Amino acid sequence: MGFIARLKSFLGRDTPQKRELKGGRPVFWKRGDYTLKNSELLFSAVSRISNALSAMPVQLYSGSAPLRDDLNDILSFSPNPNMTSCQFFKTMEACRDTAGNAYALKAYAPDGRLERIDVLDPQRVRPVLDTDSGELWYRITPENGEEMLVHSYHVLHVPFISVNGYTGVNPVSVLQDTLDYSENIQSFSVEQLKQGVNAKAVMEAPANLGEDQRRRMIADFMQTYRETSGNIMLLESGVTAKTLNLSPIDSKLFEVEKITRSKVAMVYNIPPHLLGDYSDTSFSSQEQQMLEFLMLTMLPIVTAYEQELNKKLLTSEQRKAGLRFKFNMDSILRADAATQAEVDYKAVRSAWKTPDEIRGERNLPAFEGGIGSQPMISQDLATLEYTVKQKPGVLAGKDGGKHAEDERAVGTDSDGRK
Repeated sequence: MGFIARLKSFLGRDTPQKRELKGGRPVFWKRGDYTLKNSELLFSAVSRISNALSAMPVQLYSGSAPLRDDLNDILSFSPNPNMTSCQFFKTMEACRDTAGNAYALKAYAPDGRLERIDVLDPQRVRPVLDTDSGELWYRITPENGEEMLVHSYHVLHVPFISVNGYTGVNPVSVLQDTLDYSENIQSFSVEQLKQGVNAKAVMEAPANLGEDQRRRMIADFMQTYRETSGNIMLLESGVTAKTLNLSPIDSKLFEVEKITRSKVAMVYNIPPHLLGDYSDTSFSSQEQQMLEFLMLTMLPIVTAYEQELNKKLLTSEQRKAGLRFKFNMDSILRADAATQAEVDYKAVRSAWKTPDEIRGERNLPAFEGGIGSQPMISQDLATLEYTVKQKPGVLAGKDGGKHAEDERAVGTDSDGRK
Protein backbone atom coordinates (compact mmCIF):
# COMPACT_ATOMS: atom_id res chain seq x y z
CA MET A 1 0.00 0.00 0.00
CA GLY A 2 1.39 3.39 -0.99
CA PHE A 3 2.00 6.24 1.43
CA ILE A 4 -1.00 8.32 0.30
CA ALA A 5 -3.31 5.31 0.50
CA ARG A 6 -1.96 4.41 3.97
CA LEU A 7 -2.45 7.99 5.09
CA LYS A 8 -6.06 8.10 3.88
CA SER A 9 -6.74 4.73 5.51
CA PHE A 10 -5.18 5.93 8.76
CA LEU A 11 -7.17 9.17 8.81
CA GLY A 12 -10.43 7.54 7.77
CA ARG A 13 -12.65 10.61 7.98
CA ASP A 14 -14.55 12.63 5.40
CA THR A 15 -15.43 16.28 6.08
CA PRO A 16 -17.23 17.63 3.01
CA GLN A 17 -18.25 21.03 4.46
CA LYS A 18 -15.04 23.05 4.48
CA ARG A 19 -14.12 26.53 3.40
CA GLU A 20 -10.84 28.08 2.31
CA LEU A 21 -9.39 30.33 5.00
CA LYS A 22 -9.01 34.00 4.21
CA GLY A 23 -6.43 36.47 5.44
CA GLY A 24 -2.67 36.81 5.27
CA ARG A 25 -0.79 37.44 2.06
CA PRO A 26 -0.75 35.25 -1.05
CA VAL A 27 2.34 33.26 -1.90
CA PHE A 28 2.41 34.76 -5.39
CA TRP A 29 2.42 38.50 -6.01
CA LYS A 30 1.85 40.49 -9.17
CA ARG A 31 4.85 42.79 -9.38
CA GLY A 32 8.25 41.19 -9.29
CA ASP A 33 9.26 37.64 -8.48
CA TYR A 34 11.92 37.92 -5.82
CA THR A 35 13.48 34.69 -4.65
CA LEU A 36 16.74 33.71 -3.01
CA LYS A 37 18.26 33.47 -6.49
CA ASN A 38 17.96 37.14 -7.44
CA SER A 39 18.18 39.10 -4.20
CA GLU A 40 21.42 38.97 -2.25
CA LEU A 41 19.85 40.77 0.71
CA LEU A 42 17.04 38.22 1.00
CA PHE A 43 19.54 35.41 0.60
CA SER A 44 21.69 36.89 3.35
CA ALA A 45 18.79 37.33 5.77
CA VAL A 46 17.24 33.91 5.15
CA SER A 47 20.54 32.05 5.21
CA ARG A 48 21.52 33.80 8.45
CA ILE A 49 18.34 32.70 10.22
CA SER A 50 18.06 29.20 8.73
CA ASN A 51 21.73 28.40 9.34
CA ALA A 52 21.45 29.55 12.95
CA LEU A 53 18.38 27.36 13.53
CA SER A 54 19.91 24.30 11.88
CA ALA A 55 23.07 24.68 13.99
CA MET A 56 21.07 24.22 17.21
CA PRO A 57 20.83 20.51 18.06
CA VAL A 58 17.30 19.44 18.98
CA GLN A 59 16.86 16.86 21.72
CA LEU A 60 13.96 15.09 23.44
CA TYR A 61 14.11 15.47 27.22
CA SER A 62 12.34 13.83 30.11
CA GLY A 63 12.68 16.54 32.72
CA SER A 64 16.36 17.45 32.46
CA ALA A 65 17.52 14.02 31.22
CA PRO A 66 17.91 13.46 27.45
CA LEU A 67 16.04 10.52 25.93
CA ARG A 68 17.50 8.24 23.24
CA ASP A 69 14.39 6.63 21.78
CA ASP A 70 13.09 6.22 18.21
CA LEU A 71 11.20 9.53 18.24
CA ASN A 72 14.32 11.43 19.26
CA ASP A 73 16.35 9.61 16.61
CA ILE A 74 13.90 10.65 13.88
CA LEU A 75 13.92 14.33 14.79
CA SER A 76 17.49 14.88 15.97
CA PHE A 77 19.26 12.70 13.39
CA SER A 78 17.23 12.05 10.22
CA PRO A 79 13.56 13.09 9.93
CA ASN A 80 13.36 11.31 6.57
CA PRO A 81 15.74 9.16 4.48
CA ASN A 82 16.65 12.12 2.26
CA MET A 83 17.55 14.68 4.93
CA THR A 84 19.58 15.06 8.05
CA SER A 85 18.13 17.03 10.94
CA CYS A 86 20.26 20.03 9.93
CA GLN A 87 18.95 19.96 6.35
CA PHE A 88 15.38 19.46 7.52
CA PHE A 89 15.23 22.51 9.78
CA LYS A 90 17.23 24.65 7.36
CA THR A 91 14.73 23.84 4.60
CA MET A 92 11.75 24.42 6.88
CA GLU A 93 13.03 27.83 7.92
CA ALA A 94 13.88 28.83 4.34
CA CYS A 95 10.26 28.03 3.35
CA ARG A 96 8.93 30.01 6.31
CA ASP A 97 11.10 33.04 5.49
CA THR A 98 10.27 33.11 1.78
CA ALA A 99 6.66 31.86 1.62
CA GLY A 100 5.43 32.80 5.08
CA ASN A 101 4.70 29.18 6.06
CA ALA A 102 6.69 26.02 6.74
CA TYR A 103 4.87 22.69 6.45
CA ALA A 104 5.97 19.11 7.15
CA LEU A 105 3.83 15.97 6.87
CA LYS A 106 4.02 13.14 9.40
CA ALA A 107 4.18 9.75 7.67
CA TYR A 108 3.20 6.56 9.50
CA ALA A 109 4.17 2.91 9.24
CA PRO A 110 1.40 0.29 8.74
CA ASP A 111 1.25 -0.25 12.52
CA GLY A 112 0.55 3.48 13.13
CA ARG A 113 4.07 4.28 14.33
CA LEU A 114 5.67 7.55 13.18
CA GLU A 115 8.04 6.60 10.39
CA ARG A 116 9.25 9.87 8.86
CA ILE A 117 8.56 13.61 8.51
CA ASP A 118 8.60 15.13 5.01
CA VAL A 119 8.90 18.82 4.15
CA LEU A 120 6.00 20.07 2.01
CA ASP A 121 6.06 22.71 -0.69
CA PRO A 122 4.18 25.63 0.94
CA GLN A 123 2.70 26.59 -2.43
CA ARG A 124 0.89 23.23 -2.51
CA VAL A 125 -0.69 23.46 0.94
CA ARG A 126 -3.80 25.42 1.90
CA PRO A 127 -5.43 25.54 5.36
CA VAL A 128 -9.09 24.49 5.43
CA LEU A 129 -11.51 24.90 8.35
CA ASP A 130 -14.26 22.41 9.13
CA THR A 131 -17.40 24.55 9.50
CA ASP A 132 -19.09 21.94 11.69
CA SER A 133 -16.41 21.09 14.22
CA GLY A 134 -14.12 24.11 13.84
CA GLU A 135 -11.12 21.79 13.38
CA LEU A 136 -8.26 22.79 11.10
CA TRP A 137 -7.34 20.66 8.10
CA TYR A 138 -4.86 21.10 5.27
CA ARG A 139 -5.57 20.66 1.58
CA ILE A 140 -2.42 19.16 0.04
CA THR A 141 -1.97 19.01 -3.72
CA PRO A 142 0.95 16.67 -4.52
CA GLU A 143 2.96 17.11 -7.68
CA ASN A 144 1.94 13.59 -8.64
CA GLY A 145 -1.30 12.20 -7.31
CA GLU A 146 -4.72 13.38 -6.29
CA GLU A 147 -5.53 16.10 -3.79
CA MET A 148 -6.07 15.07 -0.17
CA LEU A 149 -7.26 16.58 3.11
CA VAL A 150 -5.09 15.98 6.18
CA HIS A 151 -5.96 16.85 9.76
CA SER A 152 -3.78 19.52 11.37
CA TYR A 153 -2.45 17.01 13.95
CA HIS A 154 -0.58 15.24 11.17
CA VAL A 155 1.00 18.41 9.71
CA LEU A 156 3.75 20.44 11.36
CA HIS A 157 3.05 24.09 10.55
CA VAL A 158 5.20 27.04 11.62
CA PRO A 159 3.97 30.37 10.15
CA PHE A 160 6.06 33.53 9.88
CA ILE A 161 3.50 35.82 11.49
CA SER A 162 -0.24 35.48 11.13
CA VAL A 163 -3.22 37.82 11.09
CA ASN A 164 -5.77 35.00 11.46
CA GLY A 165 -3.88 32.29 13.35
CA TYR A 166 -3.87 29.87 10.41
CA THR A 167 -1.78 31.30 7.56
CA GLY A 168 1.46 33.25 7.75
CA VAL A 169 2.17 36.61 6.12
CA ASN A 170 4.66 36.39 3.28
CA PRO A 171 7.63 38.58 4.30
CA VAL A 172 8.89 38.85 0.71
CA SER A 173 5.63 40.40 -0.43
CA VAL A 174 5.90 42.93 2.39
CA LEU A 175 9.28 43.98 0.98
CA GLN A 176 8.03 44.05 -2.61
CA ASP A 177 8.08 47.84 -3.16
CA THR A 178 11.45 48.21 -1.44
CA LEU A 179 13.03 45.49 -3.56
CA ASP A 180 11.46 46.91 -6.73
CA TYR A 181 12.90 50.36 -6.06
CA SER A 182 16.35 48.97 -5.20
CA GLU A 183 16.37 46.87 -8.37
CA ASN A 184 15.46 49.89 -10.52
CA ILE A 185 18.25 51.98 -9.00
CA GLN A 186 20.79 49.22 -9.59
CA SER A 187 19.63 48.80 -13.20
CA PHE A 188 20.03 52.53 -13.78
CA SER A 189 23.54 52.43 -12.32
CA VAL A 190 24.48 49.52 -14.59
CA GLU A 191 23.27 51.44 -17.65
CA GLN A 192 25.34 54.44 -16.62
CA LEU A 193 28.37 52.19 -16.25
CA LYS A 194 27.89 50.82 -19.75
CA GLN A 195 27.93 54.35 -21.15
CA GLY A 196 31.37 54.92 -19.68
CA VAL A 197 32.96 57.77 -17.76
CA ASN A 198 33.29 61.26 -19.37
CA ALA A 199 31.49 59.97 -22.43
CA LYS A 200 29.63 63.18 -23.27
CA ALA A 201 30.38 66.87 -23.92
CA VAL A 202 28.40 70.09 -24.12
CA MET A 203 29.25 72.83 -26.66
CA GLU A 204 28.09 76.39 -26.08
CA ALA A 205 27.73 78.96 -28.94
CA PRO A 206 27.34 82.73 -28.45
CA ALA A 207 24.20 82.94 -30.63
CA ASN A 208 21.50 80.83 -32.19
CA LEU A 209 22.88 78.78 -35.06
CA GLY A 210 21.11 77.34 -38.02
CA GLU A 211 20.98 73.65 -38.73
CA ASP A 212 23.85 73.75 -41.22
CA GLN A 213 26.01 75.85 -38.89
CA ARG A 214 25.45 73.42 -36.01
CA ARG A 215 26.33 70.42 -38.13
CA ARG A 216 29.47 72.13 -39.45
CA MET A 217 30.55 73.23 -35.95
CA ILE A 218 30.14 69.69 -34.54
CA ALA A 219 31.97 68.17 -37.50
CA ASP A 220 34.88 70.58 -37.11
CA PHE A 221 35.03 69.89 -33.38
CA MET A 222 35.07 66.12 -33.80
CA GLN A 223 37.67 66.26 -36.58
CA THR A 224 39.99 68.40 -34.46
CA TYR A 225 39.38 66.15 -31.44
CA ARG A 226 40.32 63.03 -33.41
CA GLU A 227 43.35 64.59 -35.15
CA THR A 228 44.85 65.76 -31.85
CA SER A 229 43.68 62.74 -29.81
CA GLY A 230 41.84 65.15 -27.57
CA ASN A 231 44.96 67.06 -26.57
CA ILE A 232 44.45 70.31 -28.56
CA MET A 233 41.13 71.76 -29.63
CA LEU A 234 40.61 75.05 -31.49
CA LEU A 235 37.25 76.67 -30.82
CA GLU A 236 36.26 79.69 -32.93
CA SER A 237 33.69 82.51 -32.63
CA GLY A 238 33.31 82.23 -28.86
CA VAL A 239 32.37 78.53 -28.87
CA THR A 240 33.14 76.70 -25.61
CA ALA A 241 33.11 73.00 -24.75
CA LYS A 242 32.53 71.29 -21.42
CA THR A 243 32.63 67.62 -20.51
CA LEU A 244 29.95 65.83 -18.50
CA ASN A 245 31.65 63.79 -15.80
CA LEU A 246 29.48 60.68 -15.40
CA SER A 247 30.38 58.54 -12.41
CA PRO A 248 29.74 54.81 -12.89
CA ILE A 249 28.32 54.66 -9.35
CA ASP A 250 25.68 57.13 -8.27
CA SER A 251 26.21 58.44 -4.75
CA LYS A 252 22.51 57.86 -4.07
CA LEU A 253 23.00 54.15 -4.70
CA PHE A 254 24.71 53.68 -1.33
CA GLU A 255 21.84 55.43 0.44
CA VAL A 256 19.30 53.21 -1.31
CA GLU A 257 21.26 50.08 -0.35
CA LYS A 258 21.41 51.20 3.27
CA ILE A 259 17.66 51.86 3.36
CA THR A 260 16.99 48.47 1.75
CA ARG A 261 19.20 46.71 4.30
CA SER A 262 17.40 48.49 7.10
CA LYS A 263 13.95 47.51 5.84
CA VAL A 264 14.94 43.87 5.25
CA ALA A 265 16.41 43.78 8.76
CA MET A 266 13.19 45.21 10.22
CA VAL A 267 10.93 42.72 8.43
CA TYR A 268 13.06 39.72 9.43
CA ASN A 269 13.78 41.18 12.89
CA ILE A 270 17.55 40.93 12.34
CA PRO A 271 20.12 43.39 13.73
CA PRO A 272 21.25 45.52 10.74
CA HIS A 273 24.93 44.80 11.38
CA LEU A 274 24.31 41.15 10.48
CA LEU A 275 23.35 42.33 6.98
CA GLY A 276 26.44 44.51 6.55
CA ASP A 277 25.18 47.81 8.03
CA TYR A 278 27.66 48.76 10.76
CA SER A 279 26.72 52.45 10.98
CA ASP A 280 24.95 52.09 14.34
CA THR A 281 26.98 49.26 15.83
CA SER A 282 28.03 49.97 19.42
CA PHE A 283 28.94 46.52 20.76
CA SER A 284 32.32 45.92 22.35
CA SER A 285 32.51 42.21 21.52
CA GLN A 286 31.22 39.70 19.01
CA GLU A 287 29.54 37.81 21.85
CA GLN A 288 27.27 40.77 22.58
CA GLN A 289 26.30 41.02 18.91
CA MET A 290 25.44 37.33 18.77
CA LEU A 291 23.51 37.57 22.03
CA GLU A 292 21.33 40.31 20.54
CA PHE A 293 20.66 38.13 17.50
CA LEU A 294 19.75 35.14 19.66
CA MET A 295 17.42 37.06 21.96
CA LEU A 296 15.64 39.28 19.43
CA THR A 297 15.62 37.05 16.34
CA MET A 298 16.13 33.39 17.16
CA LEU A 299 14.37 32.99 20.53
CA PRO A 300 10.84 33.59 19.16
CA ILE A 301 11.55 31.29 16.20
CA VAL A 302 12.96 28.51 18.37
CA THR A 303 10.02 28.80 20.76
CA ALA A 304 7.56 28.44 17.86
CA TYR A 305 9.29 25.28 16.60
CA GLU A 306 9.55 23.76 20.08
CA GLN A 307 5.86 24.29 20.83
CA GLU A 308 4.80 22.87 17.45
CA LEU A 309 6.98 19.78 17.96
CA ASN A 310 5.68 19.27 21.48
CA LYS A 311 2.09 19.65 20.31
CA LYS A 312 2.22 17.45 17.21
CA LEU A 313 4.83 14.80 18.13
CA LEU A 314 4.04 14.20 21.81
CA THR A 315 0.83 12.97 23.37
CA SER A 316 -0.88 14.75 26.24
CA GLU A 317 0.27 12.00 28.61
CA GLN A 318 3.89 12.40 27.48
CA ARG A 319 3.78 16.16 28.01
CA LYS A 320 2.28 15.72 31.46
CA ALA A 321 5.07 13.26 32.25
CA GLY A 322 7.65 15.99 31.52
CA LEU A 323 8.70 15.08 27.97
CA ARG A 324 9.61 17.99 25.71
CA PHE A 325 11.73 18.90 22.70
CA LYS A 326 14.36 21.56 23.18
CA PHE A 327 16.85 23.31 20.88
CA ASN A 328 20.28 23.93 22.36
CA MET A 329 20.77 27.66 21.73
CA ASP A 330 24.05 27.67 23.64
CA SER A 331 25.67 25.66 20.85
CA ILE A 332 26.02 28.77 18.64
CA LEU A 333 26.86 31.19 21.45
CA ARG A 334 30.62 30.95 21.62
CA ALA A 335 32.35 33.39 23.95
CA ASP A 336 35.97 34.46 23.63
CA ALA A 337 38.58 32.39 25.44
CA ALA A 338 38.93 34.73 28.45
CA THR A 339 35.17 34.95 29.02
CA GLN A 340 34.65 31.21 28.60
CA ALA A 341 37.45 30.47 31.05
CA GLU A 342 35.84 32.78 33.61
CA VAL A 343 32.46 31.08 33.14
CA ASP A 344 33.97 27.61 33.57
CA TYR A 345 35.88 28.77 36.66
CA LYS A 346 32.72 30.03 38.33
CA ALA A 347 30.77 26.95 37.23
CA VAL A 348 33.18 24.61 39.00
CA ARG A 349 33.41 26.74 42.15
CA SER A 350 29.61 27.03 42.29
CA ALA A 351 29.06 23.25 41.89
CA TRP A 352 26.73 23.51 38.88
CA LYS A 353 29.33 21.84 36.65
CA THR A 354 32.02 19.28 37.28
CA PRO A 355 35.54 19.36 35.78
CA ASP A 356 34.70 16.29 33.69
CA GLU A 357 31.61 17.99 32.23
CA ILE A 358 33.68 20.98 31.17
CA ARG A 359 36.34 18.73 29.68
CA GLY A 360 33.63 16.88 27.78
CA GLU A 361 32.44 20.18 26.27
CA ARG A 362 36.00 20.73 25.03
CA ASN A 363 36.15 17.20 23.55
CA LEU A 364 38.67 16.16 26.19
CA PRO A 365 38.62 12.85 28.09
CA ALA A 366 37.56 12.72 31.73
CA PHE A 367 40.14 12.57 34.49
CA GLU A 368 41.29 9.06 35.41
CA GLY A 369 39.87 7.48 38.53
CA GLY A 370 36.73 9.63 38.46
CA ILE A 371 38.39 12.47 40.36
CA GLY A 372 36.73 15.04 38.12
CA SER A 373 33.20 13.65 38.30
CA GLN A 374 32.28 15.05 41.71
CA PRO A 375 30.79 18.55 42.12
CA MET A 376 32.87 20.97 44.16
CA ILE A 377 31.98 24.10 46.10
CA SER A 378 34.09 27.07 47.08
CA GLN A 379 34.88 27.35 50.81
CA ASP A 380 35.69 31.05 50.74
CA LEU A 381 32.64 31.75 52.89
CA ALA A 382 32.91 28.80 55.31
CA THR A 383 32.24 29.48 58.99
CA LEU A 384 35.20 30.29 61.24
CA GLU A 385 34.46 27.31 63.50
CA TYR A 386 34.59 24.89 60.56
CA THR A 387 37.77 26.43 59.15
CA VAL A 388 39.64 26.31 62.49
CA LYS A 389 38.35 23.10 64.09
CA GLN A 390 37.03 20.77 61.38
CA LYS A 391 38.76 21.54 58.11
CA PRO A 392 42.26 20.39 59.18
CA GLY A 393 40.90 16.97 60.10
CA VAL A 394 38.93 16.68 56.89
CA LEU A 395 42.00 17.55 54.82
CA ALA A 396 44.06 14.97 56.76
CA GLY A 397 41.97 12.12 55.36
CA LYS A 398 39.16 9.88 56.40
CA ASP A 399 40.77 8.85 59.71
CA GLY A 400 41.65 12.43 60.52
CA GLY A 401 38.15 13.51 59.72
CA LYS A 402 36.74 10.71 61.91
CA HIS A 403 39.06 11.70 64.73
CA ALA A 404 37.94 15.32 64.48
CA GLU A 405 34.30 14.26 64.65
CA ASP A 406 34.98 12.04 67.68
CA GLU A 407 36.77 14.86 69.44
CA ARG A 408 33.91 17.22 68.82
CA ALA A 409 31.43 14.58 70.03
CA VAL A 410 33.15 14.23 73.46
CA GLY A 411 33.69 17.97 73.75
CA THR A 412 37.50 18.11 73.38
CA ASP A 413 39.43 20.79 71.53
CA SER A 414 42.38 20.36 69.19
CA ASP A 415 44.83 20.05 72.17
CA GLY A 416 42.89 17.19 73.74
CA ARG A 417 41.50 19.16 76.71
CA LYS A 418 37.93 18.52 77.89
